[in-house]
Amino acid sequence: MNLKHRPEQEIIAVDKQGQQVLFLDPANLNVRAAITGLPSRPHELLVIESLRKAYVPIYGDGVHGDNPHPNHQVAVIDLDSRRLTGFIDTLPYVSPHTGRLGRDGRVYLCCENSATLLIIDPRLDKVVGHIDVASDNVHRLIPLPHADQLWAESEEDRQLYAIDLQGDGGEVVATLQMPGPLNGIDASPLQPWVLATDADRPLLYVVDTDQRSLLRTLELPGHQHPGQVVRFSPDGRLIAVIGDFEPIVSFFDENLQWLFNAQLGDKPLDGCFSPAQDYLLVANENDATVSVIDIIARKTLGHVPVGKGCEILAYFNR
Repeated sequence: MNLKHRPEQEIIAVDKQGQQVLFLDPANLNVRAAITGLPSRPHELLVIESLRKAYVPIYGDGVHGDNPHPNHQVAVIDLDSRRLTGFIDTLPYVSPHTGRLGRDGRVYLCCENSATLLIIDPRLDKVVGHIDVASDNVHRLIPLPHADQLWAESEEDRQLYAIDLQGDGGEVVATLQMPGPLNGIDASPLQPWVLATDADRPLLYVVDTDQRSLLRTLELPGHQHPGQVVRFSPDGRLIAVIGDFEPIVSFFDENLQWLFNAQLGDKPLDGCFSPAQDYLLVANENDATVSVIDIIARKTLGHVPVGKGCEILAYFNR
């Protein structure tokens, strides 16, 4: 396999089962370098290319809803040297999971078991504040690209939270009760929309963030089980919905019209669009592969062995 890419591009992947971070050749997904020996188990990934670093939360050895030994660290990775430079300690808050960069340059991070969103200054690698939320089921969040606000999902509680980001902290300003429990969440770069997957049924919820109301509910064609992760392409013109441990991904256009489905590997978790948006890469934990979907040809090119069981990956420039 020889994937198109620019010479300066590289891929970083979090190998959850291998407890390592991998640096991959974007042409063939071969491992160029590895950071090994991370605590159990690294989840999620945030790349901050302007600061030449990546964050990898260390969630604990459990899963959502059953994490009896929660961790309290976020690994800091230097992209240039491909080295672990240290950890951010989140105590007294535990189970760090999704972290995202806000428009204000700060990182917002779920600490699930503590019903808290942390605020991190990425220039200092230091926790500078926190936002209390109403539930310890808050697993994922997403800042809005067009407003100083973020949205978080409370999975089993069937709620979305709108949180205004003001001054040194933030405040929950609205709670939206949804028709079903939730899974993945992402925000459109083009529209005032947050998309969320239903955790019980193959449905996608479209929420108007200006009106703070449910706009539409879409079925996921070809899915027998719920969707999990939802991802917008960088320009917002494509949407990928990855099955919840089901080997399928659905693509929609910017107007929410279904385009096509593609096959994935065993237990797909999360993925990323290539910078040119000609590929989607999806990490499959159980068979330790990465599925490569050719978006132009609308088909899966193959499932490439990578690591011991990756969860997520992202492109960056060297």
